[in-house]
Amino acid sequence: MTLPLAMGAILTSCVEDTQPRLDTPTEFVLNTPPMANQTYVFRDDANYKNLNDITFTVSQPNYGLGVTPTYTVQLAKSEAAFSEWDKAMADAAASGEAVDGNSIKDADNKPLALILNLATQQAIINIGGIDFCEGVNSLYGFDLDNYNHETVPVSVRVHAALPNTPQSEIWSNVVNLKVSSYIPVKEPGKLYLIGAPSGWDINNDKMYLEETGIGTKLFHGNLFIPEGQFQFRFYSQLGDWESFSVGSQDSDSPVAVTFNADGTYEGEIFMGKDKGDKLGKGSWEIKDWPGGNVEFTIDTKEMTITMQKAAGKKIYAIGNFQGWNIDKDNCSLEETPAGSNIYKGTFEVADPAGGVEFALYTELGNWDANFLGPEDGKSEFSVAAGPYIGTLVKEKRNFKSTGWTATKIGITADLNSNTITIEGL
Repeated sequence: MTLPLAMGAILTSCVEDTQPRLDTPTEFVLNTPPMANQTYVFRDDANYKNLNDITFTVSQPNYGLGVTPTYTVQLAKSEAAFSEWDKAMADAAASGEAVDGNSIKDADNKPLALILNLATQQAIINIGGIDFCEGVNSLYGFDLDNYNHETVPVSVRVHAALPNTPQSEIWSNVVNLKVSSYIPVKEPGKLYLIGAPSGWDINNDKMYLEETGIGTKLFHGNLFIPEGQFQFRFYSQLGDWESFSVGSQDSDSPVAVTFNADGTYEGEIFMGKDKGDKLGKGSWEIKDWPGGNVEFTIDTKEMTITMQKAAGKKIYAIGNFQGWNIDKDNCSLEETPAGSNIYKGTFEVADPAGGVEFALYTELGNWDANFLGPEDGKSEFSVAAGPYIGTLVKEKRNFKSTGWTATKIGITADLNSNTITIEGL
């Protein structure tokens, strides 16, 4: 708390030339890491946990005083990009324009240079692999669909400054590295069904299995397979027929599926893991499939698949007319028609004067997961003037109507457009 006052005294006092004063720094060194001549490889493990961080060390700027600045780290594709960025910032300052440095773009509309969201007063600067890779990926525009761990050049420099002291600012020298980045996973993954039901469209994202949690590598879903269209495989990424497929075998030909007497099938999977490896391209096939729902479970750790003939898909209204019971399937909306991803249900409201309040859940058993609710600030609804139409989001909020009068409530949830229609009946 005393540092700003002390600095103010140091910077403003000129009574005696013997008073200590802050020197405008001329030297600030970012040390070259010992492995700078090799490739820095960043990866995550089977549970998507980051495996590699990166550490830089700096010398304190020569302020002539024992003060500690705050350090921030900036990345660019090259040293030349830093020079272009410096000029752009200087031009903006000369024109009186306030500019966010990360918003300055290069010719490809990517950030010209990127200041990481990191501030430290430690001369040993440790950067988590996720944060560093997100910076690299932003510079190059890498995402899951276009990146396969190729090595790219990354230039690094560090900025030092004291609070409210413009003359203390200084950039370090530049260190050039070679980096093989990765795409940090922040949400459960998906396996997309690509085949006859999806029109053999490698970009069709409408039918998929969802990972049960980040890093579980267990994918589950209930999908409607129309009559005569039981031929498909899965993909962990869309857009490329030759990469990231999950199929019945490596050879690009179908494997016949026969369900057991109890309506189950168990088999193994084969997977493509690198871009263009053409693995896992075998499909599953039933030539005389009559049509119906199938519940899938794919375990990409154990490399297994389970299929189960299933009833139509459901989602669940959990609320006051249902008894607020997250384990009870007494107010379910059924997919109508099968395969449409539109769910409908009509339910009794025993006490209309008490209003209605509910949320939708895609699975039972957990209050804190699998919910579908209204947009923030739009929980209250009314059907006094006719059906209410609103937006569904994956957030834990309830729909509420205090002026409810009807003895029945009709709910239609369209998960294609993420809309909900509520009627008083």
